[in-house]
Amino acid sequence: MKGDRRKLYTEERDFYELEGSVVMKLTPQAAANVCHSAVENGLVVARIEGGFWHDPGFEARRDCIWDGADPPLGLEAAAANNAEAAEFVEAQSEVHNAFILTAPPITGWPHENR
Repeated sequence: MKGDRRKLYTEERDFYELEGSVVMKLTPQAAANVCHSAVENGLVVARIEGGFWHDPGFEARRDCIWDGADPPLGLEAAAANNAEAAEFVEAQSEVHNAFILTAPPITGWPHENR
């Protein structure tokens, strides 16, 4: 990731510009927005980890983990998966205030495409 790992990000575009998959902490709104736009950016949300932001610091919660589809996927399957991911974030945002998204390419995990 190119950004600051000790920061809570509020903007969807930062996830893409700073390559935030796996490590970037996002507000609920930013995380839901990334889920909604991921297919347009060639990504599928494979995992969400929710928790609490303590400024600075992220406390991950085992009771707030969502596992999505494993790529490679078609566009329709990825879109349906990412819609479910957004619903999870929206439902969990009543309790949790920060989320980490793992979003590999729809075409498959980079390490498996070598």
